Order: sequence, then structure tokens, then C-alpha cells
Amino acid sequence: MKRRVVLTACLLLPVAARAQDAMAPVMAALAARRTSRATFVEEKELQELDRPLTARGVLVWRAPDRLEKLTTEPFEERLLVEGDRLLLERPDRGIRQEIDFDTAPEVRPLVEAVRATHAGDAATLRRHFRVEFSGALPHWRLLLVPLSNRVLAAVQRITLEGEGGAIRLMEIHGRDGHSRMVVTPTP
Repeated sequence: MKRRVVLTACLLLPVAARAQDAMAPVMAALAARRTSRATFVEEKELQELDRPLTARGVLVWRAPDRLEKLTTEPFEERLLVEGDRLLLERPDRGIRQEIDFDTAPEVRPLVEAVRATHAGDAATLRRHFRVEFSGALPHWRLLLVPLSNRVLAAVQRITLEGEGGAIRLMEIHGRDGHSRMVVTPTP
């Protein structure tokens, strides 16, 4: 039995190495973009709603670890991640909440799915997810499945698609619904 496991691992190793090799140019292109700005349209489908919720806004990335999501429609919301902290602001409701990832470790993988991808940080992605990569630099796809059972209970998979060093699509499939964000980079 042990011999069969070792043989299977040896046979699969070249496949895993090729997938990593194919992913390397995409991660390098993402890492080379130190800043980016994009508009987004996000649709969330939740089991308890008859139709999807649509939101619009702006995403701003600044290396090494600053990610900001500014929702402008249908309400104003600011989500800022910098270092090990997340800030959520909803001015219309008087909400201003700060979360430290050390006190909410289940939040970190969800943030890192986007932030580590923007940073081209494959090692961080692999620390939090089973990573499947397909495509090449002109058009690529990452499928991320959480390694943490706590995260997996809420989010089954995250898919990111892009072109070169830009993310164009993010989908999150969760226990209670699905969201799809189309991202359009701005100059």
C-alpha cells in the first residue's frame, strides 16, 4: 500500500510541477502591477431572495497589501484591508467596524484569495487553499478551495479569472448563495 502511494505521488509530481510552471508567469505579471484601479459590477444570488442583488463600485490595489473595495450603488460601503486589519464602513447606517485577522482567522483566507492573487503571491494562496490553475498569461483561471473546515463550511470555492496581470472575474460559491463580480480595469 505504501509503495502504491509513493508511486502515485511520483507519477503526479510532474503534473503538479507543470501546473506550477504554467502559473508562474501569471503570478509574476500580477506581482509586477504595484497599483491598479478597476470598476466592478457584482451580482449576489442568495437563497432567500427572488432576484440577485447588484452592486457597483471601484476596486483599488496598492502593493504590498492594501486592497480597497468602494461600493457606490445601491449604497455606499467601504471595505479596506491593509496588513492584518479589515475596516468596514457603512455611513448610511453609522457602521464602522475594524477586524483584526488574529481575532477572526476565518476571515483571512477570504481576503487572501483576492489580495494574494493581486500580489502574485502563490505561496499565500497555497497556505489557505487547494489551488488549481488553468490557462496561460493571455487568459487564466484560478480555482481556490479552502483548506480550513471553518471557511469551507461557508465558502466551497472561489474562482478568479484574468488576462495578463489583471483580474477580470471573481466568483464565490457559498453555502447560502453565489456572487459574481465582473472587474474592468481603468487606466
